[in-house]
Amino acid sequence: MRPFLYSLMIVSCLSLLLWVRPIKTTARERGDNNSSSSLSAMPKQCRPGKTSTEALGWRWKPYTHVRLYYLKNNFSEAEVNAFSRAVNNWNSALKEIDSSIVFTTGGTRESVSEDNASITVMRGIPKGKERLGEIKFYSMSNGVERMVVVISPVVTDLDALTSLMAHEIGHSLGLADCYECKRGTTTMAAFRDNNKGNDVFEPSECDKYVVAAGYLSEHGAQARLSPTTRQ
Repeated sequence: MRPFLYSLMIVSCLSLLLWVRPIKTTARERGDNNSSSSLSAMPKQCRPGKTSTEALGWRWKPYTHVRLYYLKNNFSEAEVNAFSRAVNNWNSALKEIDSSIVFTTGGTRESVSEDNASITVMRGIPKGKERLGEIKFYSMSNGVERMVVVISPVVTDLDALTSLMAHEIGHSLGLADCYECKRGTTTMAAFRDNNKGNDVFEPSECDKYVVAAGYLSEHGAQARLSPTTRQ
C-alpha cells in the first residue's frame, strides 16, 4: 500500500499535513501548550519559548510499545549506548507521568523497518542547511505508523548523540523544536555546535508536562500531571 507521508511544519500555528515533506529537525538552527482548563497549572519554571517548548499535533498513541532499531553498520557500540541513555531517560519520564508509552531496543537491521510502532535510526545527510537530525513520520493506509530518524555523520560526540536522540524521541511524543529556549532547560532546545549539544540528556519537568498535557487533551486521562521539583 502506498504510504501517506506526514509533515509537521513549525510555523505560526502547528498542524499535521499530508503529502508534503517530512519534518526536519535540528538542535542547531535558531528560529500554549495543548492543555485544557481542567489540567494542573504548568510548573512556574516553564515559560513557553524560553524554558519550555510547545506541542505538535502528532504523537504515538497511548499504550504504544515502540520498538527502536539501528541500521546495520551505521553506529558503533559506544554510539548505540549513547542513544540507549536517552531512551532509558525517556522511559523513566514516561513511567512517571503514566503515559503508557514504552520504548525498547530491537537491535540492528539490514533495512528500514516497516513494522507498526517502530523507529529506525540511521546515518545520513538530513535535508536542509545545517541540520543535524531529520525525523520522518509515516502513516500507512492499513493503520501502520512508523518513524525514521536520520543522524548526520558530523555528530560523533557521545554526549551530543545522547541529547540529539532525546530531542528526536521528544518529537515522536509531540514536542516541537524550541530554538529560542535556553540551553539546559529543555531537550528541544538548539545545539551549540555539531558536537556540543544543548546540555540536556533527559526530558525536563517542562518536557514531561507538555507530553502529559498532550495525551490528556487528546485521549482523556492517559497521563498524570504531577511534575516533581528537583533540588
